Amino acid sequence: MEYTAQNLEYAVNVFYNGEQTEKTNAHTWLTTAQRAPEAWNFVWELLQPHKGTEIQFYAATTLHTKILRCWNEVPPESYEELKNKILQAVTSYSQGPKIVTNRLCISLAAVILQLGATDLASTLRPLSNVENTSLLLEVLTVIPEEYNSMTMGTALRTKNQNALLHACPAVLDDMLRYLQSVYNDYSKGPPCDETVKTWLNVAACAGSWLTMACADCMDYNNASVPDFAPLCRALLTVVHVLYSCNEAVSDIALEACEAALNAVRAAGGGAGSLRRPLAAHQVLADLLQLAERVLARDNVPNSINEELLSAVITCLVSVADCHSRQVVRGVEAGEREPQQALELLLAAQTAPGHYPLHETRSHFVFSFWYTLQDEVSNTLDSKHKMHPVWLDVFSRLLLALVAKAEAPADSTLSQDDQEMLRCYRQDISDTVTYCFCVLEDNTWKVLEEAFPVGGSEERQEAVLFAFLAVGEIRLTKQAMTPPIGALLRHAVRAATTASNKNLLETALDCLGGYSTWMSSMSTVEETELARQSILAAGAALQRSPARAAHALRKLCTECDMLAATMAEDIVNVTQSGMGRCDSFVRRQLAGAAGAALAAAPHYIAAPLLHKLAHSLLDDLSAQAAEGVRARTAAECSAALLTALVAAPALAGDLFQTLLPALAHFAHHADLLEAMYKVLDQALSSLLDACLPHMPQIAELAVAGFHTQPCMVGLVVLNLIMLISYETWPEAGRVLRECVSASAARAAADVRADPELTCQLFLTLATLTKKMPECLHWIEDLLSQLVELACRCVTVWDATTARGACIWLIALAARRPASLLPHAPSLTAAAICCIGGASPRAQVSALSELLLALNRAEWPTGAGVGQGAGLRAWLHAALDVDGFPSQHATRPHKQKFITAVLKEKNNRRLVFEAAQEFSLVCRGLVGTEYARQTIAAKQLVA
Repeated sequence: MEYTAQNLEYAVNVFYNGEQTEKTNAHTWLTTAQRAPEAWNFVWELLQPHKGTEIQFYAATTLHTKILRCWNEVPPESYEELKNKILQAVTSYSQGPKIVTNRLCISLAAVILQLGATDLASTLRPLSNVENTSLLLEVLTVIPEEYNSMTMGTALRTKNQNALLHACPAVLDDMLRYLQSVYNDYSKGPPCDETVKTWLNVAACAGSWLTMACADCMDYNNASVPDFAPLCRALLTVVHVLYSCNEAVSDIALEACEAALNAVRAAGGGAGSLRRPLAAHQVLADLLQLAERVLARDNVPNSINEELLSAVITCLVSVADCHSRQVVRGVEAGEREPQQALELLLAAQTAPGHYPLHETRSHFVFSFWYTLQDEVSNTLDSKHKMHPVWLDVFSRLLLALVAKAEAPADSTLSQDDQEMLRCYRQDISDTVTYCFCVLEDNTWKVLEEAFPVGGSEERQEAVLFAFLAVGEIRLTKQAMTPPIGALLRHAVRAATTASNKNLLETALDCLGGYSTWMSSMSTVEETELARQSILAAGAALQRSPARAAHALRKLCTECDMLAATMAEDIVNVTQSGMGRCDSFVRRQLAGAAGAALAAAPHYIAAPLLHKLAHSLLDDLSAQAAEGVRARTAAECSAALLTALVAAPALAGDLFQTLLPALAHFAHHADLLEAMYKVLDQALSSLLDACLPHMPQIAELAVAGFHTQPCMVGLVVLNLIMLISYETWPEAGRVLRECVSASAARAAADVRADPELTCQLFLTLATLTKKMPECLHWIEDLLSQLVELACRCVTVWDATTARGACIWLIALAARRPASLLPHAPSLTAAAICCIGGASPRAQVSALSELLLALNRAEWPTGAGVGQGAGLRAWLHAALDVDGFPSQHATRPHKQKFITAVLKEKNNRRLVFEAAQEFSLVCRGLVGTEYARQTIAAKQLVA
């Protein structure tokens, strides 16, 4: 269909109003039309004022797309004409529709940037009259945004950056001039909506330019960062005025406040502000004045100005975070502004009410505390000790976090609120660890004193929650201090008597989390505390099965000698009805029972294990008879075998008992993974002690491969070979059958099961590296396996291709003769993939493969000299015109060959050569992606 205005209007109408199939076809055709050269002409016809909004928007979008992607179609002599036509279109749409005006402004910004942003003032002079102020502000706003999003060459980006930075002071001066009205007297009435709208537009424009000027990616010098303090003061005055004139700041007034604060945040919180310390100090002082006023009035539950509070706090956090070093030094020196900043941030963190029911602003402060503790820690050395002020600050912060961690009492949270609270409490947990970095062992003293004995269960839970957070980062065995012991006794008491579900679960988590500490207890009192902890976890199984079972397993694993004295009770619990109600609970209890039995004397453990093993056998038999996908019994068996690693004799007895049921698993594809998991744990637990059971293990493994090869089966095969290949004569047969079945399944469709295919090559790589003599057992299969690996190198899936490369690299080092017949085609395939046939992420593995081919010691009888093999194969592949792509010239190819052949040790250099050649072949040289790739390479180097 011809690209006429009538056809385009019809297609746009179908896209917005047609059926789904028609919409899809219309979208495809309209997208194709945007790439056509005729688009430069039809956009102006579609932009006529009498056209519909949808037509006009499509035309404006097409114009922007053409400027971005087809700029080379515009002859240089037409640049000025195109720019003027867009300026005229922007002016004609000054009254809207808004979406069309915005798209035209973006198009104008794109043209300006394509021309290197030269003489920006002259370009925008037609918009400088009062009637077009809003248009000028919108164009100025989108120029830095378009600069950040546009793809352009390095030279053009540098030219634009320099031009924009040069223009930035003048633009910001203009913004300050527009904001002079904020200093008028509004005591008799608030500013009109038109004035507020102008402030909003100015703030958005200032924020855009300040973000660019102070962004982290800029190359700074003092001259490139403008003095932003006067403009920031005017922006903060916008907030002062609107806050004073409105009890509840909302609608356009709120938008203007948020835009102003975002601009201040860009200036004071950007890395460039570090080049203007005096300006940053002034901005912080002005911001503190505003924040103090807003918090004094509105730091209450269910504040009507919650959004404004959040914006003020976010801005303050950003500025203080960027200048944290000055804040730390200022606080230690007793300066007013830094101390005031800390007090305000602490006040924001302790916002009254429960999150998220009554407030959401406290969430924005968390990030600052990490920066603060990191800065405080960095000031410490052998000569400088911790300043006492930080012990006070972080103790107060810790108590504030405990208060905010309290879950709302007697209230039903929505599902969204529950998820928000969960994430919020995780942030609290992380921040508690920052407090510990400063307070260290004082942390437990603060928490112990904060525990309300006999007080509300919600506050008790909050203290134990913070106690748990500290325990998760200090798992090393240390002496039990009195505060830790007291808090653990509180946890035991709560686990035994708590009626609050949250308190019960947190107390159980504490008992499990501090199990490592309990394992180091030596006194009678401390040992009794550990015993009570185990009993409390067991007693809580009916009230909180999952948390109690998890705590019991951790306690039994760490305090195994103590758990051994309770082995019979633990085994009975594992076999009870409670132990069967949930898969996770059963696995945890099986682990707890295994840890207790492994530490108990054999004469006690053996009969208890016998009873437990036959119970598992009955479950496994029932599961195998049904052939269902449920794997609970097998998972419990695996968990029990894992826990018995310290008692190989007991593990062997358990495995021997379970064998009859496992034999049926091998014939059900749905149960293979469960069976292999049991075999994996049996081999890992028994190691050399499993040799008497190896025939049965191998028979199960082979039967499973005959049913359906799978990834976990190859993991088991790997363990079988590592343990038995030197001592068990049947190892070769097992290897051959399993590899043959896996290779046949993978060869049928290399994309069907990428996990199996990858694991096959990883298993072969392990054999090749660690047990190369095993390869003679599959000698007749090697040629087919190598051919399969060469095919897999070229597939799009990164997992499969990476696995194939790993094995081929190992084979080139250990068995190059097996690889030699396939080496020429493999070299060509690798170059084809580097040149664009595979994702760019696979270039690393392919470069390592080329390095391995270059280092390989090829058989001399094959007519391949040292290094000459790869040289000949590279030339043979690259001598073909247009291979691997039309973008690669002869000099590019020769440079690549020379770089690859030169290096036999340095993987990084070969990778850089392959990466550069890949960019050439894909036509990406000179693009933004290539610029970033080369910059990253130089950074690593």
